Amino acid sequence: MTMARPTVLTATEASRNFAAVLERADHGESFTVVRNHRAVARIVPPEEPPPNGAALIAFLESWEPDPDGFTDEILAALDAMGEPQERDQERLAWIDDYR
Repeated sequence: MTMARPTVLTATEASRNFAAVLERADHGESFTVVRNHRAVARIVPPEEPPPNGAALIAFLESWEPDPDGFTDEILAALDAMGEPQERDQERLAWIDDYR
């Protein structure tokens, strides 16, 4: 994947248009700020945190059971996996709330 070159702004342009620059950065654009023809700063979009197990568990904990039975399918799949390790019992306690 090729990354786009950052837009170059003078410090004055960046200062005068700071809110717009931040809005554009929030939508994925990067900027290099120059002063006296020398790069002095970069404004880049925030990095998304990588997905992890804790994020999945948090999502599932907030998930309301659906009328089409998809939750039941997930619970059946978890049951088919067997008993979780002892250390996982507390983290997976949310499953009991759906039964």
